[in-house]
Amino acid sequence: MRLAAALTLVTSVLAVLSVGPSTAAEADETGRLMLVLDSSGSMKEKAAGGQTKIAAAKDALGRVIGALPAEQEVGLRVYGAKVFERGDAGACTDSQRVVDLGTDNRDQLRKAVSAYKPYGETPIGYALQQAGKDLGGEGQRTIVLVSDGEPTCDPDPCKVAAQLSDQGIDLKIDVIGLDVKGSARSQLRCIAEKGNGTYTDARDADSLAEQLTVAQTRATRPFDLTGTPIEGTPAPGSAPLITTGQYLDTIPLDGSLFYRLERTAPGSTFHAGVTFKGVTGSSGNAVNLQLFADLEGVRCGSGLAFDNSVGEKTPLIFATTSSWKSQADDPCNVQKDLYLEVKPGFSQNEIAGQPIEVVLYEEPPLKDTSGRGLATASPPTPWRTLEPTTPETVVPGSSIANAPVVSDGTYQGDLNPGESQVYAIPVGWGQDVQAQLDADLNPAVLKAAAVGSDIEVHFIGPVHDDSAVSFFAKEPEDWTAGALGNLRDGTQRFRTGAQTQPIAYLNRAANSPAVKGASVAGLRYVEVTFNVRGNEANLPYRLTLKTNGTDGDGAPTYADVKGLEAPAADSPLVVAEPAAGPEKATKAARSADSSSKDGGFPWLPVGIGAAVLVAVVAAAAVTITRRAGRDRAR
Repeated sequence: MRLAAALTLVTSVLAVLSVGPSTAAEADETGRLMLVLDSSGSMKEKAAGGQTKIAAAKDALGRVIGALPAEQEVGLRVYGAKVFERGDAGACTDSQRVVDLGTDNRDQLRKAVSAYKPYGETPIGYALQQAGKDLGGEGQRTIVLVSDGEPTCDPDPCKVAAQLSDQGIDLKIDVIGLDVKGSARSQLRCIAEKGNGTYTDARDADSLAEQLTVAQTRATRPFDLTGTPIEGTPAPGSAPLITTGQYLDTIPLDGSLFYRLERTAPGSTFHAGVTFKGVTGSSGNAVNLQLFADLEGVRCGSGLAFDNSVGEKTPLIFATTSSWKSQADDPCNVQKDLYLEVKPGFSQNEIAGQPIEVVLYEEPPLKDTSGRGLATASPPTPWRTLEPTTPETVVPGSSIANAPVVSDGTYQGDLNPGESQVYAIPVGWGQDVQAQLDADLNPAVLKAAAVGSDIEVHFIGPVHDDSAVSFFAKEPEDWTAGALGNLRDGTQRFRTGAQTQPIAYLNRAANSPAVKGASVAGLRYVEVTFNVRGNEANLPYRLTLKTNGTDGDGAPTYADVKGLEAPAADSPLVVAEPAAGPEKATKAARSADSSSKDGGFPWLPVGIGAAVLVAVVAAAAVTITRRAGRDRAR
């Protein structure tokens, strides 16, 4: 909980950092962090805990500085510290970097915090501009703004946050509101949203220490969408080579993005996936992906990433496909070069220019390519109610890229409206995992619940696929029935959950995308989301995880191929750095291919009406799979 004792979290955060997923642990860069603190006159007012706001901030900062990892680059900037009144010269540019970015500056940070006093105006926009300059233009950068009020000077901090976020996906602004409400809170939330960051509330020293620790921890992990920058081409002939790894491209305004895949050994299987952020309030955003065996148009697989965000805020939307075919000599299984096409669909203009994460995993071939002796797919384990244990506290991720790896047990956390939190858990061959969320719906949550409101738990596979059992219209009896917006009889206990399919190689032959997604061992990602009206409600929850089965049951035997890694329970399968450096697709190459406006293979003519019909039917199918858990909670 945000008001839980923060000292326990502070002392345990170093352990959290050591058990992060491979994508975080293997990153060369921990990320640079600039703290931006409010030193305006209003900080002398009392906070909810009885201390003045400035005393609460000093208390919290002192605890957090003592727990900073040695390798973390941190700096400190204040605003409103030198000029008393708005009419005085320099009031709207009153911001100073009091501690430079560094790793050996903890004593300087403590001295600066000790000297920190409430004094002047609130030039947040200017302070953010300067913090952006402090952090430089390259690498992973985080600004953490702590404020108790509205800006009193131009420029508009929301516009500044948007301008800073235009510098790229590697910069974000997290905001902590110290005992704020009303228009001040709305303004601070706007800064976080425009800055690709997260807004959280703090009411006293304990909760501020907790939120500062969370922000610092997330600054050391990869951001929501991450990967090696790449530029797909609008036609396949000049597509850049990608290998096992994680890439970051930009959704085009029209046409497609193509990538070339080079098979390491005959019989290997390519698994490709995409993830992007939908637009708040959209009736639907979609990206299609197709995998082809050659330039002649032999299609191996396809997938559709689709979701609407009515009642939601910037959902992560994902999908996957693979090259696997049941016949060993199928071109999709043996062809040397394959081509991946990523093409935006519905509301393309809404998502054009946004980052899209492309992941690729090349699975080694089986030792016996005939597939004889492979274990048949098992039916899902019947749902069993989980008994929560003493809850642990970890800092959850905000996406797959920065999710901490956890094990069976109960974890406590809390969610703000529109927030998603993600945990990773190893799942091996023959295993499945259950996730059960328990919460007490406080009056603020019940008041904010409306049509479209929900509390959800989802599972996402290692290549951004769906691998969950559908409980649509057959929920366990102890799960909360009915729409969240109808639960208005005082404080209510709420329970929901999710479960993966058992992992089996032959699941890839199934028709259901969710079963197909359970065809390789590896980390599964538990996503917890909370959507209600407004910004005021906060939902404390307990998440209990339980793995069923024995790791290794029915595991296939793979051929030993240099450069290819067999899937294992604790493997993320893809990481931000690819196995080998991709060829760069230059802007010149993109320009040279700009004459291929169709963005697809010329041998796939489809009438507009038929194309729309196929897309709508496919979108409906994906929506049923992707949103079954959502619909049952409404």
